[in-house]
Amino acid sequence: MAQDLVYLVEGSVATPAVRVSLAEAGLKEREDLQEWVVVHPEVIGDGVRVITIEYDRWSTGSGTSARQRLDVLGLDRAGRLVVVELKRERDRDIHLQALTYAALVSRFTITTLASAHADFLNRRGQTTSADEAMAHLRDHVEGEFDPELLTNPRIVLLAAEHPPQVVTAVDWLCNVSGHRLDIELRTMSAWQIGTQVAVQFDSIYPVLGIDDMLLSPTDVDATTTSTVAEKTTEATRTANTVQRIIDNGLLAIGAALTLQPTTEIPADARAAIESWVAEEPSRGRATWTADSTGPLRWEGDGNTWRPTTLIRHIIKQASGLDRGGRGPAWWVTEAGVDLTALAYGRNTRDWTDLHQLIAQLHPGEWTNYGEIAQIIALPAISVGQHIASCLDCPYGAHRVLTSTGKPADGFRWADPTITQTCREVLTGEGIIFHSDGRADPDQKLSAATLQQRRKLKNIPMQDAPVS
Repeated sequence: MAQDLVYLVEGSVATPAVRVSLAEAGLKEREDLQEWVVVHPEVIGDGVRVITIEYDRWSTGSGTSARQRLDVLGLDRAGRLVVVELKRERDRDIHLQALTYAALVSRFTITTLASAHADFLNRRGQTTSADEAMAHLRDHVEGEFDPELLTNPRIVLLAAEHPPQVVTAVDWLCNVSGHRLDIELRTMSAWQIGTQVAVQFDSIYPVLGIDDMLLSPTDVDATTTSTVAEKTTEATRTANTVQRIIDNGLLAIGAALTLQPTTEIPADARAAIESWVAEEPSRGRATWTADSTGPLRWEGDGNTWRPTTLIRHIIKQASGLDRGGRGPAWWVTEAGVDLTALAYGRNTRDWTDLHQLIAQLHPGEWTNYGEIAQIIALPAISVGQHIASCLDCPYGAHRVLTSTGKPADGFRWADPTITQTCREVLTGEGIIFHSDGRADPDQKLSAATLQQRRKLKNIPMQDAPVS
């Protein structure tokens, strides 16, 4: 396996970092590693909320107890529990421990889960009742809790490295179960540069996105997947809908959305919602903000909401029924497409408008992602992500910088023959960089100027540098 190399870069000087173990860095499993996961749950997966840590309250119906300690228990937005086993070093039995904990937590109910979460929050100084904890969990999950999904937890094994027998066992378990067992292998690496220590987290199994890149024969007679697998897929799609729309720039900021109740709730509840909206039509309208924490601005109260949280609120207000729904499927664009279909359909954004704006940038000028995003009504992050991955952007994309006036760390030339750095090319074109690394603000083009140039079709010649 190729060795990872990490450097601390300061201008033209690159200082190599030394790989050390967490023990050599003086870092402990419970006091440090476990706390990182609690504060930064993204290291175990997107959209995971930590429910509790060091849970050890297991007992049989006859009162026999077991004091096995679960490291971390999380809940993802699809409504699945996430069992996390942590090891500071390598451990050949890590998967066996995690399987035991997965079997134990599969017997959690929503009520016991809320109780465990309240206890965890109280231990961390956040006074919380079981009812308040339940509300937190319901707000977190995209849709209604499905007891069947709770019985099928995900497993995340996080260690410094995983020996071959662990990788082999995990791969066999996932395959022989028809992937009803969902086990992820993640690693952490510590790097020391002087007195500073940096920790890198990587996912090594399964290889993310590999199924979208491999071709296989189509089995036209294949049976459908199991009910649990279908529910898991649907719940995961709902949980990821908002982020996919934002990342791919599929909906403009301010785009109008209309409420359209789905059949996942009873007919009488749908009728009650329709009557409630008819009384005040603004209750059935929202606009897209492209902010993942509150992507919908609901005209009913002017506040921003997550789709599923808003749907629960609407159902309760209109019908008195305290339940949720898969919120993104309830909101429909002017083209008649609901948000989930928009995120997972064959809809791809036409980036011609962005490419036209890039073409307006002359040598010796620069702008930032935010200025362009303002013109095409998208988040700046969507503009940056497109430029970073697009092979069809016109020459001149290097003149689009970050909000600080610096080239993006992840900038890559679409033309692999260009060996100069982005800053070197910009300097050669006449851009002045100050001592703090920021481009001269007097050379920056505003959104208004770019918009005017696009109307005039003032497109300069774009000659790539000769390396």
